[in-house]
Amino acid sequence: MLPAALRRWLRRPKRSDPRLLSQFFFADERVTRVVTEINGLDAEQDPQQYLVLLNQLHLSQAHLLAILERIMEECIPTQRHSRDYLVKFPEELLVDNLGNHMLFAAECLLAGTFLEVEEADGAQLRPQARNLLCSLELVRTVLREQSLSQPGSYPEPVRAVLVQFDRLFAEFEFSYVSSLVAVKSPEEIYRQQEIIVLFCETVERALRLGYLTQEMIDGYEPLLMFTIPRLAIISGLLIYPEGPLSLEQSPEQMSRVFSPFYNLLKKISPQPPGSGPGLDATPATHCWELRSRYSSTKDMLHTLFVCISGVADQLQTNFASDLRSILKTVFKIITSQAEPSEAGASQADDGDPCAVDAPRMANCPLCSSPAEAAGLRRAGAHCLPEWVPDSTCSQCSACRSPFTLLRRRHHCRSCGKIFCARCSPHAAALPHYGQLKPVRVCTHCYNAHLSPAPRRARSH
Repeated sequence: MLPAALRRWLRRPKRSDPRLLSQFFFADERVTRVVTEINGLDAEQDPQQYLVLLNQLHLSQAHLLAILERIMEECIPTQRHSRDYLVKFPEELLVDNLGNHMLFAAECLLAGTFLEVEEADGAQLRPQARNLLCSLELVRTVLREQSLSQPGSYPEPVRAVLVQFDRLFAEFEFSYVSSLVAVKSPEEIYRQQEIIVLFCETVERALRLGYLTQEMIDGYEPLLMFTIPRLAIISGLLIYPEGPLSLEQSPEQMSRVFSPFYNLLKKISPQPPGSGPGLDATPATHCWELRSRYSSTKDMLHTLFVCISGVADQLQTNFASDLRSILKTVFKIITSQAEPSEAGASQADDGDPCAVDAPRMANCPLCSSPAEAAGLRRAGAHCLPEWVPDSTCSQCSACRSPFTLLRRRHHCRSCGKIFCARCSPHAAALPHYGQLKPVRVCTHCYNAHLSPAPRRARSH
């Protein structure tokens, strides 16, 4: 009978094994090694090395959580705890490393350190933090054992601990963030959706009148960050007076984004609440009412410019997160959708049904070896593509547009490269990678490397 340590060593997965449990084994091993080094180091004698190890721990934990997230998406996709509460969070909190930050916060709370929350709130959150960290340790233990025995399967005990961890993590995340910032109420979310509709109607009208061009929208012109809010304020007061900027409602009934500017909006409104022409008055009548308040056209234009710009500038200063979220949604709706390129009807000599006359892309792993790509699809292999790290890519791999606050990065699940939303609008199943549900793919892979079956599955 071989010793347990020797059996574990013989069953160790290979680093080249692309299966998620194998990747988790080495990520977990890395976290354990860094923790061991930290525990054996005297921070007072070597503070520089201590900071280096803390940074390594942060990175290794983030990598571990990323793999764990992919495992849960593969293992328990229909049993995941709802994350609908994320829509209530401020935009600046919705970052890629939020999960790692939650883990660090739980460790601090369990150690009795209150870095971001009040002591009373921390005392209430500590039991949740303890349960979360205990569940994470159980998950690590179970997945380690599974990676040493059968790294290609997820038996029921593994699924059970993953479901429990996912629920505890979601509950702690919502409770902790709620203790830090004021989360949006359902009423406020609905009011901001009305503002999004107002902004979209404003942009559509500006496009029809020639104030804006579709090229400016598709190119995410930075000046639109200033132009669209100003136009929306004018539209909300003049074109859509019964919309979210209606002054017939009280400030408490308005969205918190615009309620602080209620009095200023009254000053520039063409019709004060409760007075003026009736509901059937035309915009021209409203404009006449507005002009009558000023001594001259120059005085009117100057006052309106200062007031409207003041409201828009304060929106960007005091409600930057909400405004970014609103504009991001507007761009997603208004931006032109990339049209699939025409696929050729010819097939490759090896009989691959996907080998169409599509242009090749530089550094595409499937374009570089078409025969290998065809064999991969026929064999049904699970060799997942290696994702390009976010930090190494500053522009879209297809259109070369630089990534910005509004133009976000998206990984193609077929080739692993990074694209903007316009160049990766498709969703298709990738059975050759073990992805039976539709996932994001770029336009290039959708046209050049996917068989007709997954593409039809997406469209129906």
